[in-house]
Order: sequence, then C-alpha cells, then structure tokens
Amino acid sequence: MIIKLFDESSFEEAFNICKLSMNLDELNEDVFREKTFSDPDFLPACTLMAYDNSNPVGFIMGVIRKRESGLTGYIKLLAVHPEYRRKGIATKLYANVESEFKRAGVKIIRVYESWPNYFMPGLDPFYTEAICFFERNRFLKIGDTSNLVCHLKNKDFGTEAEEKTAWANGIEIRRAVEKDYKAMIAWIDKNFKAWEGEVSSSFKNIPISLHIALISGEIIAFSAYEANNKTLGWFGPMGTTEAARGKGVGGILLRRCIADMQKLGFDKAIIPWVGPIPFYMHYIGSKVQRVFWRYEKKME
Repeated sequence: MIIKLFDESSFEEAFNICKLSMNLDELNEDVFREKTFSDPDFLPACTLMAYDNSNPVGFIMGVIRKRESGLTGYIKLLAVHPEYRRKGIATKLYANVESEFKRAGVKIIRVYESWPNYFMPGLDPFYTEAICFFERNRFLKIGDTSNLVCHLKNKDFGTEAEEKTAWANGIEIRRAVEKDYKAMIAWIDKNFKAWEGEVSSSFKNIPISLHIALISGEIIAFSAYEANNKTLGWFGPMGTTEAARGKGVGGILLRRCIADMQKLGFDKAIIPWVGPIPFYMHYIGSKVQRVFWRYEKKME
C-alpha cells in the first residue's frame, strides 16, 4: 500500500471513495471541495490518499483548530473503499495523521465535529465499522447529538402576523445586508463566537442567507442557512441574546430562513447538531432524522 498527499490530481478519486463509502450521506463535488480545499485550516500533511498499486482505496482528512483550551485535532473525513476494508488501510492512514497531530502539539482529537466547516457533527452509529475502528483506537464516546429534518413541500412558513406584532413592540426583523457585516461579526464574536465562520459564510451567498432582529438598531438575534455544507439544504446557526428570549423572535427568524429555502427549491431542510428539539418541532414541525455519537481521544 502507498500513502500519498491529497491534491487536485486526486480530488475525483477521493470524492468517489467517500461517496461510495458514506452511503448514508448526501455528498456532491461542490460540498467535497468545501470540506477539503476550502477549509481555512486545510493541512496537506494530514490529508492523505491510500493506493493499492494504482487503485485508490482510502482517504483521510485531519485538521487542527485553535480552541480556547488549545489545539484540537479533528478526523474530519475517513473513508475506505468497501472492497478493501479490514486490510489495515484506515489504521495506516490514521497513524500518519495522529503523528502529525502529536508533532503539532495537539492534546485532544475529536471525530468529524470540526466546526465551523464540518460534514457531520459526529459518527452515525449505522457506520458500525467506523464506530469499531475509533473505539479500537482508544476514542471514548463523550455524548451524542441529532440532526432534524423539516419537509418543505406544500407548507406555509409565513410570518406576517408575527412580524407585525414584533414591529409593534419595537423589534425590527429583516434580511441582513452587506453593511451589517462588521457589526454582525462583532456581535457574534461577543455572544456566539463558535459560529463566526458560518455567519461570515452566509454573507457570501446571494442573497445573503442571514436574517436578523434588532431593537433600536442593536442586534438581538440572528438566523442563517446555507452557511455550511452548501447545496445540501442545511439550516443554521441561529442565536438570541438571553435578554431577548421569550419574545418569539427566534421562531420568526427560523421560519423566514425556512421560507427562503423553500423558495430556493429545497424539498427539505436539515437542522444539524440540535440542542432544543422541542423548539424546532413547535415552529416548523421538524423531526429527528439521524443521531450521531461524539468521540474524543486525549493524547498522552
């Protein structure tokens, strides 16, 4: 087996391996490029291809993010061609990446949840081979999370009546515009720092895929979509300051985004990495679509 650095010449090979291996997931070339070369922390030494003679058989991508607790490594993607499993391919790919992580001073490694640019928020346990692989490599389960789905066809997500009430209470609700960018990023940095990358990404869409609520010109809440895994119909992130909660603002912003997605032709919206499941079910009738297990390994 030969291990090589992933580059543009192996893009199609890696994409095909991932698509074939991750049969539970939607994946297209645009999203795969977003996950790989477009990642701001793309690290060639941790993005590798495996070949059996000249046949591409495996792919791994690791990234290192700067977190408040220090450097965290992520196995962002790992795929082995189904016909070549149980031959030690994933083990050799992972060993190379872990060595690079150690060299960089990484103390914690997590699986897939490499926010702000991530493909899935953990491992779907139906990929049982992957669960077994990471547990054999001393990763410990630290929790789980869910993706919800909201089906959009033949549904009304209008918010006209709710917005009239909000305006009467001094709350302005609108789509963000270019000149909001600096204030929005400053507000996010103060209130929801983890979502800065995705919020910034939403400003690159046409139209800007971000709706905001303001009181006296000051932002109090936001809701975004198509900010990660673009073209797959992902909603989020969204957030409301604590003082503004309980006013119905979050529900309005959520439904405005979902209505946008409906107009864009999506037949479903995916709400990933969800905490408040009842909130989403109440406002848009979403239900749990998939569950993901979260894994972590502490380096010695």
